[in-house]
Amino acid sequence: MMAASGRSVVPFVIVGLVVSLVIGMLVANFAASTPDAQQRAVIESACQNAPDAEACLAEQEGNPVLGIQPAFLADYDVTWASGLVGVAATFAIGVGVALISRRLGSSGASNRVK
Repeated sequence: MMAASGRSVVPFVIVGLVVSLVIGMLVANFAASTPDAQQRAVIESACQNAPDAEACLAEQEGNPVLGIQPAFLADYDVTWASGLVGVAATFAIGVGVALISRRLGSSGASNRVK
């Protein structure tokens, strides 16, 4: 993959990916200290008058919908994983869009009159 100036953009993309992974994995640790919106709604409704909100929340959670939740993701102990998955998914989608647009762009360029 060469840029218009003749230099490869691969090192730039790799450095950007590494920086994004580090930032995403670090920022996810700060976001996980508070309950998410679903947990907050359960605490404010079903567990409002409970003496122990955490015990009530655990009782209200139930089983995962798909039943395939890995044990190490059961709590907020591995918050960095959400940053890793988010950055990797965004990068994969971006690469897919870039490849499709490049393919469509090259086929459209060959059909133009010069």
